[in-house]
Amino acid sequence: MKRQDIEKFVSKLKRKPNGHKYDYGHILVIAGSKIMPGAGVLCCLGALRSGAGLVTYAVEEDFFNQVCTISKPEIMFFVYKTAYDVTDFIKSRKISSIVIGPGLKMDKDVLRKFIKQIFNLIDIPIILDASGLSCFNGVVDELKNTRAKCIITPHLGEFSKLLNVSPNTIKNNREEIMTNFTKDGSFICVLKGNNTLVSSGNKMYKNSTGTPAMATAGSGDVLSGVIASFSSITDDLFEAAKFAVFVHGLAGEIAEKDRGQIGVVASDIAENTCYAIKQMMNTSISSSYLNSD
Repeated sequence: MKRQDIEKFVSKLKRKPNGHKYDYGHILVIAGSKIMPGAGVLCCLGALRSGAGLVTYAVEEDFFNQVCTISKPEIMFFVYKTAYDVTDFIKSRKISSIVIGPGLKMDKDVLRKFIKQIFNLIDIPIILDASGLSCFNGVVDELKNTRAKCIITPHLGEFSKLLNVSPNTIKNNREEIMTNFTKDGSFICVLKGNNTLVSSGNKMYKNSTGTPAMATAGSGDVLSGVIASFSSITDDLFEAAKFAVFVHGLAGEIAEKDRGQIGVVASDIAENTCYAIKQMMNTSISSSYLNSD
């Protein structure tokens, strides 16, 4: 990470004296299920702690009461039945970016159709994660040539299934495969793991922050929320994803100092995201992270 890039991005994060909550993005998180209601909550918390002005959790009616009991008071809710309910909400409530997937449980064909309807009706950034991504396994080209601006966030196993390529092949050729996969510029890909990679086809970022303590359920859900938040303050989605990955990893390191390597849970990462951003804004980032890309 170059210091001048950090300073440039920090200037976008800083708030103006007359700023309004809508100036900092309204994030819609379409996530969760009866067995994983917390996935969406973690995503929402990641977005809130990284500066989003408003966050709404879109849920199906059958687990709305369940998720309310574990939510944060700052999170708003929207109960939907169809993709058209969602797109109407997006247009009427000034949604700036969307996360689809964490903890979602639907039939894959139904979910893919649901997502494609949204992709074809709106033109804002969409972060596709977990179930929202896996329903495109083997048919990832269906994500191309849509109105929406797409960021996908697979881990190694998800990327392997998405491309139908063995995990070992990807491990041994990560950068080449990522470049080829994104070369037409249809979307940004964030390949999560040790030294997470972010690729837009013509640009590649290899992350230097993070810790094995982050190998815990829900960590990726938090990251999706941070990406959505940052996508609301810059038109450069590669920049948004790059800094989200950097901040997310740094938040994990801060959490580890407090909780220890085996004690960190995803909500710790989310809660420490603001402290990672504070370090970045105060230019107190360790020199070991600088000039690495």
